[in-house]
Amino acid sequence: MTNLLEVHQLSLSITTGHILQRKKTILDRISFSVPRGSATAYLGKNGAGKTSTFRLLCGMVRADSGEIYFDNQPCDHGIPPNRFGFMPEQPYFYHNLTPRAMLTGFGRLSGMRLDAVRFAITQWAEKLHIQRVLDQPLSACSKGQIQRIGLVQALMHRPDFILLDEPMSGLDPMGRECVQQVMHEEVQRGASILFSSHILADAENLCDHVIILENGKTTFSGTITDLTTKDDQWQIRCRHGEAAWASIPNISAKKTANQQWLVTCPDRAQRDMLLQRLLAMAEVTIVSVNTKRKTLEQAFIDLVSDPSKKDGA
Repeated sequence: MTNLLEVHQLSLSITTGHILQRKKTILDRISFSVPRGSATAYLGKNGAGKTSTFRLLCGMVRADSGEIYFDNQPCDHGIPPNRFGFMPEQPYFYHNLTPRAMLTGFGRLSGMRLDAVRFAITQWAEKLHIQRVLDQPLSACSKGQIQRIGLVQALMHRPDFILLDEPMSGLDPMGRECVQQVMHEEVQRGASILFSSHILADAENLCDHVIILENGKTTFSGTITDLTTKDDQWQIRCRHGEAAWASIPNISAKKTANQQWLVTCPDRAQRDMLLQRLLAMAEVTIVSVNTKRKTLEQAFIDLVSDPSKKDGA
């Protein structure tokens, strides 16, 4: 799979203070890539630098150093505007306008013909269930409706690359499911998505790839599978064999309701050691051997909580 976006050693700092001014580092030589036709989660704690990264990619600010390549072309001034759609975390629109009027203006600014704009508004309003608010003032729309209207303006010109900053913010469960379905359909269409979210279950459902940012640095960039199985545990279910694990450190075992043992090994080496011992015992029956995979949320918490696990990818 080739990459649509590649970021190399990107740094950004800002000046703080009114009298005694000093530089504050926001992004510190971050590097990552976004594969074509995929959804990639961009995760980090508040203040990690996620929104600043999006601002750089959109061309709203200039990096201090580093390189951005989009479709194999350098783009120091941001991704070409006709190639991407962006929805900020808190979309702000003119409250006196209706969604239809506002979306028509954005569509025309992106170069769409008027008939195409009208068709796109109708199509996306139906997909995101905002038909009934299209002609009322934006000031009368709820936060969840504003979020979905913001998503329409990001998608209506069918961009190659979609940047979404907390797209699930303010949505009820039905709204989240609707937006997830739209994002899945856009990936199926061939678009690439980079989105931030604090709802890691959504990211795990939608994405194959993940980038984790902490204190302005990339601490992981790769597949979700690699992250969630990086420190994998193993569970062996068996009948009898208590003596096999008695002398192996860091192994836990509990007896289940059907008189089997569920033995948890912290790594592959101890799994293999235990299996060798169990196979040598005639009275033992091995029922199953399975990896105990972490959720993305647990893997994220473990990574940002333990500096020794950060790979600096």
